[in-house]
Amino acid sequence: MSSSGLIVRRSVRFEISLPARIRVAPHHADALNFAKGITDADRWIDVDVIDFAEGGLGFICPVFLPRNVEVEIEIPEHGPENTTVLLSAFIRVQRIQMTDNRPGYKVGGAFQSLDETAKQQVNQVIERLSEECDGQGVVDA
Repeated sequence: MSSSGLIVRRSVRFEISLPARIRVAPHHADALNFAKGITDADRWIDVDVIDFAEGGLGFICPVFLPRNVEVEIEIPEHGPENTTVLLSAFIRVQRIQMTDNRPGYKVGGAFQSLDETAKQQVNQVIERLSEECDGQGVVDA
């Protein structure tokens, strides 16, 4: 039997909209520098997470990120003045596409080297999304 060559998603992807922030991973920081004013003092860039799955996530970013660069992402817990972090992990940029409707790039990334804390955070986010989703926000591809 021959393979069709299609890549099949192995997990459910949730379409969401969450504010987050990213910064280039320390081991790639010297290779990728941004113009003044793009990042804050700690090199964070504000992004919007648009989908989430067990293996990775997608986000809209105001700057171009090359494929295979690793970035650190933090998704804060919702709520006024809440400083709790919902997820802190490293992802590897796998695909990037310029958006048409605003200056930015749609980035798809895969989780990298998750420690136990990050694995638990990913699982907790998946559980919350599963509970909150009524079936219309889930893309099962």
